[in-house]
Amino acid sequence: MDKPIIANLDDIVFDSRNKEYGAYLLRKNYTRNVRNGFIYGTIGLVLLVSIPFIAAWIEQLKPVDDEVKRLTYAELTEPPPMDENKPPPPPPTEIPPPPQRAAIKFVIPEPVPDEEAKPEETIVDIDSIKEKNVDTESKEGTEDGFDFGAAEGTGNQAVEEKKEEEPDPNAFILVEKEPLPVNLSEIKKNISYPPQAKEAGITGKVILRILVNKEGEYDKHIVVKSPHKLLTDACVEQVKNLKFTPGIQAGKPIKVWVTIPFDFKLQ
Repeated sequence: MDKPIIANLDDIVFDSRNKEYGAYLLRKNYTRNVRNGFIYGTIGLVLLVSIPFIAAWIEQLKPVDDEVKRLTYAELTEPPPMDENKPPPPPPTEIPPPPQRAAIKFVIPEPVPDEEAKPEETIVDIDSIKEKNVDTESKEGTEDGFDFGAAEGTGNQAVEEKKEEEPDPNAFILVEKEPLPVNLSEIKKNISYPPQAKEAGITGKVILRILVNKEGEYDKHIVVKSPHKLLTDACVEQVKNLKFTPGIQAGKPIKVWVTIPFDFKLQ
């Protein structure tokens, strides 16, 4: 019995055609080419991933130089011997204070008869006090002396500057002009709504009390009210850039606390 002839699809398609044409060879070798391409690509990918590990392994095979390098320092010379008989250095000389400028006591004259007027309460000649200061009491000194004013000390010591007391944030202070923010709208535009607070639906009003210094600049702040720390942090990050007109009291700038609210609303 004759064996059946098994023909594949390519032989059937190209039965009556020229099999030496390129299409027949391409279809016949397609499976082999795909298999070879997959194998070669896999081998190349494995090699590419393994390069760092191979390099590290080769690095470990290199011999390690165990020799310890020792550094030697030059020997220091001995210090010179101390002379026990040498007298100690003299104490520092105290610098004398500068000379005091002459001053004359200012006395408010009272209208009295001439015979009852005291010599120290009479009006002095303007030429006699031209080179003197007017003070609460008379002082002897020179025309080129230094005016110490109300400062205490000997003249050769540093005078500690008195630190200005900080106003109470809860106290009411009467001022002629309240500090007014000059860039509040810009600061509010720079305050971004925290994404976490927005996703959680946190809304409300953050109220801060800000201490404005004499130059109209931010000094410090306290939190009066806040619905959440995320909203507070968003405000605090920007309020340090606030600028104000200085608060005025008795014609002079002073430190003043002001209250600034910041609203957070979801659209």
